[in-house]
Amino acid sequence: MFVSDMYPDTGAERGRILHLTQDFLMDPRERSEERNERRLRVLVIDDDETSREEMTRLASRLGTFTMAAATGLQGVEKAQREYPDVILLDMMMPGVGGHETLARLRADASTAKIPVIVVTSHFINEDERRQILTRASSVLYRNDLSRETVTNAIDAAVRR
Repeated sequence: MFVSDMYPDTGAERGRILHLTQDFLMDPRERSEERNERRLRVLVIDDDETSREEMTRLASRLGTFTMAAATGLQGVEKAQREYPDVILLDMMMPGVGGHETLARLRADASTAKIPVIVVTSHFINEDERRQILTRASSVLYRNDLSRETVTNAIDAAVRR
C-alpha cells in the first residue's frame, strides 16, 4: 500500500495531515516486493513548459515521483516505457493532441488501464465532458488547479 502525507495550505483542511493511499496491482514486469512500497508515479503530458512545470510541481508536492513529456507522442512512449500510476494530460496540444493521445493510451494494452486526468483551459460542454469521461477518470480546468484539486483527482483516479 502506498501512503503519502499531505499538508493542505488552504481551506478547511489547512494544517491537517491527509493521506493518499493506493493498493497496487503490479505490472508483470515489476514483480519485486520493494515496488509495493514505492511512491506513486505521475506522468504529466503538456506541451506548454510553464503549465507542465506547474502540474509537475503540484504533483511532486504530494510526495509522488513525477515524470513529464512535452508532446502527446512522447507521453504515450513514456507511459509504455515507465508505466505510471496516473497521467495528467493536457487536451490542447499541437500535433498529437490530447484526444488522440488519450485514444492511443486506451488502444495499447500496456497503458489502457492507467487512470488519466484530463486538464483543459477551454470550456467543454456537457456532451464533450461525458465523452471524455468514458476514457478518462476526471476533467480539471486549468484555472482551478490547486494542491487540493490535484490531490482529490489523483486520489479518486487511483481508487477506481
